[in-house]
Amino acid sequence: MQLKRQVVGMSVRGVFIGVNKHTDPHIGELGGACGDARALWALFSDSISDLESRLLLDEAATLANSRRAILGALSEAQVDDVVILSFAGHGSANGRLVFWDTSLADLDNSTLPMSELADAFSGSKARVILCVLDCCFSGQAPARVLETEGSPRSFSPYEGIFGEGRVLLAACGPSESAWEQPGSGHGVLTYSILHALTNPELTSVSFPEIAGAIVSAARVTAQQMGRTQTPEFLGHIQGGLTFPRFERGENFFAAFPEHGFAKVSGDFAELEQLGFPAEVVSIWKQDFPDGLNPLQLSAVNDYGVLSGNSLLVVAPTSSGKTLVGELASAKAVASGKKAVFLLPYRALVNEKFEDFSARYGSAGLRVARCSGDASDGVSSVMTGRYDIAFFTYEMFLNIALGSPKVLSQLGLVVVDEGQFITDPNRGITVELILAMLLRNRETGIKPQLLVLSAVIGNLNGFDQWLQLPILRTDVRPVPLIEGVLDRSGTFQSVGADGVVRKVQLLESRDIRQRRDKPSSQDVIVPLAKKLVSNGEKILVFRNARGPAQGCAAYLADELGLPPASSVLAALPERDLSSASRHLRRCLEGGTAFHNTNLLRAEREAVERGSVIGTAVFMPWRRQRPSLRGLTRPRPPSSWRKTSLSARMAGHSPWPNIRTWLDALVDWVGTRLVRRSFSQTRRLNEPNSSKSMFLARPRMCVRRFSKRPGDMDASVAQSGASRPRR
Repeated sequence: MQLKRQVVGMSVRGVFIGVNKHTDPHIGELGGACGDARALWALFSDSISDLESRLLLDEAATLANSRRAILGALSEAQVDDVVILSFAGHGSANGRLVFWDTSLADLDNSTLPMSELADAFSGSKARVILCVLDCCFSGQAPARVLETEGSPRSFSPYEGIFGEGRVLLAACGPSESAWEQPGSGHGVLTYSILHALTNPELTSVSFPEIAGAIVSAARVTAQQMGRTQTPEFLGHIQGGLTFPRFERGENFFAAFPEHGFAKVSGDFAELEQLGFPAEVVSIWKQDFPDGLNPLQLSAVNDYGVLSGNSLLVVAPTSSGKTLVGELASAKAVASGKKAVFLLPYRALVNEKFEDFSARYGSAGLRVARCSGDASDGVSSVMTGRYDIAFFTYEMFLNIALGSPKVLSQLGLVVVDEGQFITDPNRGITVELILAMLLRNRETGIKPQLLVLSAVIGNLNGFDQWLQLPILRTDVRPVPLIEGVLDRSGTFQSVGADGVVRKVQLLESRDIRQRRDKPSSQDVIVPLAKKLVSNGEKILVFRNARGPAQGCAAYLADELGLPPASSVLAALPERDLSSASRHLRRCLEGGTAFHNTNLLRAEREAVERGSVIGTAVFMPWRRQRPSLRGLTRPRPPSSWRKTSLSARMAGHSPWPNIRTWLDALVDWVGTRLVRRSFSQTRRLNEPNSSKSMFLARPRMCVRRFSKRPGDMDASVAQSGASRPRR
């Protein structure tokens, strides 16, 4: 029967249910169930003019609402009617459908058993019932099944669902798992159905003839993901069931707009037309009244980051790279996907978490962090109950290796501070993360990738290995003056024009030996006194936790500053460590230190503190980079990020900081770190003869075999060359 040529009295009814989220925090979220239901509803609504349908998504898809909609459509159907039922979400091991308000503690009373559905099918007068189940009843996450300790079944959950006039299209067999296709926003079955129903070579769609194409396409898609999934088509229809060829129309394009390669003029107001939430756009208008800068405009208009394109951005600190990541993350979340930011330090993870929570929490975005602290939201990440998450490199690598489902849920990965791949100690972690992402492309896991890096000179094929286009600029919006202060009080620096300049910053008589032997303290104290007397605030970076605490202590004694009362009031009162008591003594003298000896609450109090005269001390790693034109080595890039970020007005409690580094500490050269590929073999899949992550080892060796000085001075040089053997 051709549905658009119906006889009088016949109707087509449809119920489309999709459940991504659940009230029970122990039930993992899905990424494509709502997209499945919305897409099938839109496609049927656009193609069948008199379709009577209900669409239930997430909060609306409670057990009561879903049961009422399903049973109502079946009971009201007449003898010539067709009923279409579609469910996308979790199934349970005991053969039940899971809804928004399902509770793991009471599955029997908060789920819909397939047996009840079978009874309703049997009692319905409908001539044809077409049931699409994009869920499964076995397996484990990220498959669409609850991970419970259900006992093995000796029955099929599909019994009674199919027969004459009762057609079941199930995502997989009873003992298989149903998977979501990464990047598509759909389950494997629904994705295959959509392509089959809209095949432009067809003039009509007939069941059961179309079933073979759907099953074959789903099987191939699953194989490309490294999975096994074979949909089942059960039941038969006397005389067949024929639909007109399905067309994507008004409803479909409203649900899944095709913006193409988005281009903007720089005004944030234009982003609302591209699907960005109005609340988020309003926040950007307030925080960035001048709109997008040239770097951000180029990323959007020339490289299509808002259209899902991946990109390597190489630009100076404070040039606006992070907002490129924010734009892409907001777009991903608006499209129903998840975004993660990978950062080198806990302090940066905490800073970004606090910033994004304050900025976007009111817009309904759920922000999580995983930095290794006990109070992290790891459970939220593991169950998918987040929109944007921040990780340290190591935490992301550990979680991704231990729970591959995390990768399959991602729509965007932002690797911030990408130049850390040259770090002699932690560069291997960044390289493994990138290699893992590249390797997973072969299984269909292809999240958008943004690598944000400080200015580097010779990339040496880095962009080619990542297979990414490169957006590169040397324009530095916030000026940076770097140099060395010696014991005579002379400050030597190189300007942007390359000219070496010398300034007598301190009187030589002010520099005197303060300990039993000369030390950096001899210069730091008079320098700090001079800057504080001029109304400046100071950040001093030390190479270890002990020196950082000691430096804060002797400056508290020497500077004579008033207590940092607001920071003291914000500190926790219980479970204090020796570092906690040391911090309080420093704050009484108007200084502070910041390192991992402190509790998270204490570090956050210091980060938020904006007390006049307070000096903050953070550890940094010594390296021996080269700086042409100076007689002393240049400080490493690890401190530059923090110091420049602190200078950005409106984004730091210290808006006008001049950063002075201890130039008289003993510089310790770093060794070239040589790591063999055999050290990573234990990370391989069992019985695999190929490296799981380092898929192109020769490229890795050539890529980082460069002389100190081949790379721009903004990256620490001595450890940048890391040949792998």
